[in-house]
Order: sequence, then structure tokens, then C-alpha cells
Amino acid sequence: MKRKAFSIIQDIGFILFLVVFPHAVPLPFYSYAVICFLAIFLVLRRKGRTLRDLGLDKKNLSSRAILLGILSALAWVIFMQIIYIPVIKHLFNVPDYTEYNFIRSSIERLIMTIFAAWIIGGFYEEVVFRGYIQNILEKRLFKGMGHWLPMVITSILFGLYHLQQDIFAVIAACLGGLYWSILYKKGNNNLWVSIISHALFDMITLILIYTGKFGNLI
Repeated sequence: MKRKAFSIIQDIGFILFLVVFPHAVPLPFYSYAVICFLAIFLVLRRKGRTLRDLGLDKKNLSSRAILLGILSALAWVIFMQIIYIPVIKHLFNVPDYTEYNFIRSSIERLIMTIFAAWIIGGFYEEVVFRGYIQNILEKRLFKGMGHWLPMVITSILFGLYHLQQDIFAVIAACLGGLYWSILYKKGNNNLWVSIISHALFDMITLILIYTGKFGNLI
């Protein structure tokens, strides 16, 4: 019993590490991702598991997975730009989103930021949240309690992970997290689907910011 309790504490502690460490330790140029990714790899290895157990198997990178990732990304862009952003702007006094204004005057910065979006936003964040955290919650901490509770908790953690942004961006991240969590489960835990969807959504959003069309599609 004590062993099981200690294992649960370890799991919770590692989840908190993955969510808090990137913000608590000011490392340069996304280097926190290397540390966290390596930590996940070592934890999985200690448990006799690999990244394939999270759904990151090259055999799963099929034409169907790519198509689903593309279509779901486009659907989420449409929802955010035509429904979510106009609604919150109508109901609240929403400050202008300025975090990525630095890319507006430079195509080189846009390209570099898109590259980072695919590696960090798409690949890394999906491995951490959908691949690792959601799996740990579902298969260990909330085992036998269904899919929805782990997905909701994962999505809230994903939103809190974006606390450096404003509250409306945090809510958007929570909604996006739930969206990609559902995609992950509906795709039989194929992590490539949520990776492609997440990365492509980020890329399109960055292009909209660069062109001055962010939140102004209607």
C-alpha cells in the first residue's frame, strides 16, 4: 500500500514538474523542452516503456492521420477566429494580443517562429500533455474512471501552462487542449494526429498574426 502511494506521489510530482519547470526556470531558447523530453524518456525507460506506448510510433504516421490532422487544424482555426474570438470581444473588453507582434515586421522571424511552433507547440507539447500526462491520469491515477476526467484535467493543466498569456488565451488553450485530447482518443491514441493538428493550427495562427488578420476574419 505504501509502495502504491509513493508511486502515485511520484506520478503527481512529475506531472507538476512538466507543467511548472518550463516557467519556473528561465532557460534560453526552449532548452527546457530538451530537459523535459529527456526526463520523460528516462521515466518511460525505467518503467520498461517507450515513446511508442504514448502513440508516437512511425507506423501510425499514415496518410489518414495526416489528413485528419490537417482537417482538424483547419476546423479549429475556423472555430477560434470566427466564433471564440468574436464572442469574447463582444462580451468583454479584451486587450490586443501582442505576444507575437515581433514577427509582424520580419518574414525571417515568422519562419523561425513557425519552426519553433512545429517542434515545441506541436511535437513537444503533445508528447507532454496528450502523450504522457493524459495517459498517466487515465491509466494510473484515475484508472477505471473513464476517459473524460483525465482529458478535462489534462486540458486544464494545458491551459494553466499558458498562464504567461492573458486569461482569454488561457481559456482558449483549455478548449484547444480538450479538442486535441478528444482527437487523441478518437484516433486510438495516435499522437501524430494531435501533433499535426496542433502544429498546423499554431502555424496558421502565426501567419494570421503576421498578416494582421488575427481575430479579424469576419
